[in-house]
Amino acid sequence: MDTALGLFFPPELPTILLRLFLAFLAGAIMGWERERFIKDVSRQRGAGFRTYSLVCFGSCLFGLASIYGFSSSGMNHDPGRVAAQVVTGMGFLGAGAIIKYNGSVKGLTTAAGMWVASAIGLMFSAGMYITAIVAAFFAYLTLDFHRLFPRLFPVTKISHPSDESIGEEEQEKRHNHRVFDDDDHD
Repeated sequence: MDTALGLFFPPELPTILLRLFLAFLAGAIMGWERERFIKDVSRQRGAGFRTYSLVCFGSCLFGLASIYGFSSSGMNHDPGRVAAQVVTGMGFLGAGAIIKYNGSVKGLTTAAGMWVASAIGLMFSAGMYITAIVAAFFAYLTLDFHRLFPRLFPVTKISHPSDESIGEEEQEKRHNHRVFDDDDHD
């Protein structure tokens, strides 16, 4: 009976659960900041709370599986192999988040943020708590720097697709919206 309980509740379980919780929390905080930014800047949806939480939490899961799930003694036991695959996998996903449209590039911050979130998750899985917490703080600070110090960054306009790529009805809505906005600010 003790053996069966030991399989479901190994002695490392409190440590594993702490690492998972901290990874989720770090990703959630980064994603929460992105949610706030997305709502302020545009009505579009982007990577936010769910995405960052899952990326950080998921990379922690991979790290924990590598550390605790494949016990082996000898030369072939290398938990770093999984970490290396997380790095390349997130690079691949991040590349998919980057969009080039009409001479502008979008998604770089999302790609970089998800890449950093995965690294933070791996750090938690390795038990590097303080370093991971400091890294999460710096990541959050980086993502929220424009709000904390708004005078350092000029206001940027949101680019819209060129008027040629939309119909007349949409052009009229935009024109009326701009006129209405201009009247509001006088």
